[in-house]
Amino acid sequence: MSSIWLLLVCTLADAPAPAAKPAPIKADYAMDSDPKLPALTSIKVFSDKYLPLWLQALDRPEADYQRLAAETVAQAHLEGMPKMIQAKPALLRIVSAKETHPAARFTAARALVVLDVKDAAPQLFQAAQESDASVRQIVEPALARWKYEPAQEVWRKRLASKDASHREIMLALRCLGDSGDQSALPQILTMVHSQRLSAERLVAAQAASQLKETGLEADAEKLAKKDAALLDRLCAVALLERHRGEPAQKILLGLGVDPEAAVASASLGRLNAIDPALVLPLAEKAIQHADSGIRTEGARALAALPTEERLKLLGKLLADPHPALRAMTREELRRLAADPKWQTFIHQSATDALNADDWRGQEQAALLLGHLGHRPAAPRLIKLMDSTRGEVMISSAWALRKLALPETLPYLLKKANYITDVRLRQRNFEELDFQGAHVLEALGLMNHKPAEPLLRRYVAKNYSMGEYSRSAAIWSLGLLHAGKPDEPLAEQIIGRITESGAAMPPEFPRVRLGGSLSLGKMKAASQAKALRDYLGTAGTSDLYLAIRWSLKEITGEETPLPPPILLSKGGWFLEPLDISPDAP
Repeated sequence: MSSIWLLLVCTLADAPAPAAKPAPIKADYAMDSDPKLPALTSIKVFSDKYLPLWLQALDRPEADYQRLAAETVAQAHLEGMPKMIQAKPALLRIVSAKETHPAARFTAARALVVLDVKDAAPQLFQAAQESDASVRQIVEPALARWKYEPAQEVWRKRLASKDASHREIMLALRCLGDSGDQSALPQILTMVHSQRLSAERLVAAQAASQLKETGLEADAEKLAKKDAALLDRLCAVALLERHRGEPAQKILLGLGVDPEAAVASASLGRLNAIDPALVLPLAEKAIQHADSGIRTEGARALAALPTEERLKLLGKLLADPHPALRAMTREELRRLAADPKWQTFIHQSATDALNADDWRGQEQAALLLGHLGHRPAAPRLIKLMDSTRGEVMISSAWALRKLALPETLPYLLKKANYITDVRLRQRNFEELDFQGAHVLEALGLMNHKPAEPLLRRYVAKNYSMGEYSRSAAIWSLGLLHAGKPDEPLAEQIIGRITESGAAMPPEFPRVRLGGSLSLGKMKAASQAKALRDYLGTAGTSDLYLAIRWSLKEITGEETPLPPPILLSKGGWFLEPLDISPDAP
């Protein structure tokens, strides 16, 4: 392995991880987290035979070799291959040579930028001045990030030039803003107010806002007049992107009710960033606006400073037409529900959405109330399992599984029987598979013995019964027989796990995995040898981890974790004849 570079990119799931915000609520499956298996590890593997080939290609005189090798070096670096910096001398030669083909110069310059070779700034700057515009579009933003001062004078001169193209002007403005060139501010502000320009003005305003966090209010006020053109008003908002004081707030409040949605949403966004209290007087009207961006800013203000009335308003957005806003509203209500003083109001807002006729609100409310464990929602959730919308069918079944109320078991079993009969009579479809899996999991988790005959119908291989439903049913049978194996059932399940991969049609992967977990929950000692024998066939996979867990449950034996998955990308420009991971 001496000739192989290994870069660890994934570690076991139980390794310490930095604190993060909770994952969004989703209709997940209990079988995916019970038991909690360690995550597989993966390692990126790179042979050290690649780079010498690419360096040779960079040294060739042919432009195509240079171009393709430079592109490859850049891509390899982005994908984590180490030591690509060794290509720096060759890339600099290509960039600097006068006889270099433009396409090769462009790709070599891009590679140096990707490699973040800051000390190559002088050569890149020179190449940008002597090459076509495409090279400048690659090089100059990097020079701005690197604060390369000699380039700033070129950008300022370009703004004053009558011969500069629109594209070059826009590039210069962005670079001056990114580089923090304060001396360019008067020139940039002149462009912001110039009525003879068009799109450049907005980019100029954005650049000015990067250069100054206070003091642009007077400029913004001139552009924010009621009779001002749309572009003027957009520039006014852009100028105040980093301003926080009262004069800026006053201008933004006026623009927050602008008839043009682009102006209003940008203004409200900036006001929310300063202080959501500034948006509150406009929030109720904002959440009724036709534009989703304006509605979103109104929702953010309501969620930031909740009251009973504001939570009622926020709850209505669970049914918003825009999916991202619906999801944001659900997650904000979830966050606020952690505070006991808001729980009652949030439960009521979500219940109102659940009881209404809009499927969007029903879906989001089901997810929210299921996650929050709001038991009074159960009767309505039972009815919504019969919705004509797949989203509602699935989320309501998931919510009932989360609530886990014994009084819902007769309804869940009835629904499971109905789903099963439908699938056997007609073509299976995805929504039934997902909904059925949640219902079957609920029956297992609540240890509902009358469901066993139905669950057993899912063990035999039948594609019309669905991958998720079959795996859920088999997993649930493990719960019903926890610690008390049923030998005929265990024999049937092991057949599903160990069926040859050559069988047609092949067994579902989730069914193999769910069956392995089920045998472990049963502690089916009679199947330990078969599981152990099949372990090698499972390879490096989740199935290996499931069998490993089950063997420990059954016998107490500790099976080694699977070896890391070796990720080795092929298909590079120029590859050695032997690129196997174990090549010397």
